Amino acid sequence: MNKLVGSVAVGVCLLATTGQQAQAGEMYQGWNYGIDSFSDGSGGKKYEIKGFAVKETTDSVYVALTAGTPLNGIASNNADDGNVGWGDMFFNFSGKDFATAEAEGSLLGVRFAPTNESGVNQVGLYNNITTKSVGLANNGYDNLKRYYNKGFGKANTMGTDIATKNEAYSYLHGNAVAANPKQNNTPLYNIIDSGDFLGGIDLLNGAQLAAKGLNFGHFNANSPHTFGFQLDKSLLSGVLPGGINSFMAHVLLECANDGVALAGNIDIPESQDVPEPVGLVSLGFAGLAFLKSRKGRQA
Repeated sequence: MNKLVGSVAVGVCLLATTGQQAQAGEMYQGWNYGIDSFSDGSGGKKYEIKGFAVKETTDSVYVALTAGTPLNGIASNNADDGNVGWGDMFFNFSGKDFATAEAEGSLLGVRFAPTNESGVNQVGLYNNITTKSVGLANNGYDNLKRYYNKGFGKANTMGTDIATKNEAYSYLHGNAVAANPKQNNTPLYNIIDSGDFLGGIDLLNGAQLAAKGLNFGHFNANSPHTFGFQLDKSLLSGVLPGGINSFMAHVLLECANDGVALAGNIDIPESQDVPEPVGLVSLGFAGLAFLKSRKGRQA
């Protein structure tokens, strides 16, 4: 297995049941980037997400976003709470579509935006999560079909790794829905409804991330607001097996006016010898069907 997946430059196919493949984004100076369309933010530039990036070290995972929406959101009289902000971030290590992974209890979630309408109280990492939509409460979208009907199905609709409308339907809802998407079968669940708290995260600003080598400018993807967080790998060691674990992650704004996804890998040291939890699929022979070499660039 290590010979097959031997570095972080390995993608994962999370849409194998549909015959489609989620390609891992582009590598640059140790960061894995997913670059979103620059013109699919419904409502204009302040709701435009341009990029999502992840970097791992021996003991940490660093996550970064760049967008027109600041971490604490945008004041809006049209939102129920007077603010339109970020939804929560979801990590799917199961090798299955998002809806199936949630039904099986295998999603991880991160609440990173302190002012959002998440159903969990603390900023940090959660497992055993359920999700819900706050799109309509934020004068936005509660389903993907409606968003696309408004003309926002651009190239790289959810970034480098979910580039087309069909791929987005397939990943979020499965291939049966992708074959016949409707407004009543394509809900956009964008926050954690419930979950078990695993531990906190450290929020980081753009300067702190740049000091770690982050460079969205290499892809001409700089936005007014760049921020992210640091996650200690020890929080993952109790819920992921040792070795390379491939994931698809995504995040939507609370209004669901835009979203971005990224495929990548996190390497949990084998020495931790963590048993595989129920609901997560380890990358053994079954996982081989989901692996694909990364198309990334290294500079």
